[in-house]
This record gives sequence, structure tokens and C-alpha cells, in this order.
Amino acid sequence: MNKLEKIDLEAQKAREKIAAMQSLLKQIEGQRTEQENLQIVQQFRALKLSRDELYAFLNSGEIPPALTGAAMPATEPETIYSRREKPRRHEQSNDITNTESEGIDNEE
Repeated sequence: MNKLEKIDLEAQKAREKIAAMQSLLKQIEGQRTEQENLQIVQQFRALKLSRDELYAFLNSGEIPPALTGAAMPATEPETIYSRREKPRRHEQSNDITNTESEGIDNEE
């Protein structure tokens, strides 16, 4: 067997491996899609909507009136500060100041 035939044989083996891996990938993607569908079905079942409510929800995209009363009460969002925005106490005094507004950076 000459060098060219060896290369052709190696290329054929690589094609066979690629085909097998593509088949495996297709199976895995199918499993993933099936799992996503099951999760979607479970989430809709948890809403306990009638068929009419589910149909209206899917067609309009609006929350059905039956679910608006069950919504979580609105709360004020928490304020998130970066380290620079947090009020700090300076060592020289007990005054609380915002270091960013003063242009002072005491982080070290």
C-alpha cells in the first residue's frame, strides 16, 4: 500500500467517525428538545388553566384574569451599590459621606 492509499483510508475512517458523531449529536439534540417540551408542559399544567384560558393565553400572550390575583405582591427593588457608591466613614471624622461624590477613593 502506498502513501496515497493510506491517506485515502485514513480519510474514509475519519468520514465514518464524523457520520457516527453527527448521528449521536442528532439523538442528543432530540433528547434535549423532548426535555424542553416536557418542562413547558409541566409549567403550563402548574398554572391550572382551563382549555379556554390556555387558548386565550397562547393567542394573546396576555396573562389570564384568573392568574392576575395570584400574582406575587409587588415590592420595591433592592438598591444595589457598587463599592464606590456605598456611604463610608472617614477615619478622621464620624461623618458618613459618599466618596464618589467627593472624588475620594479610599479603596486599598
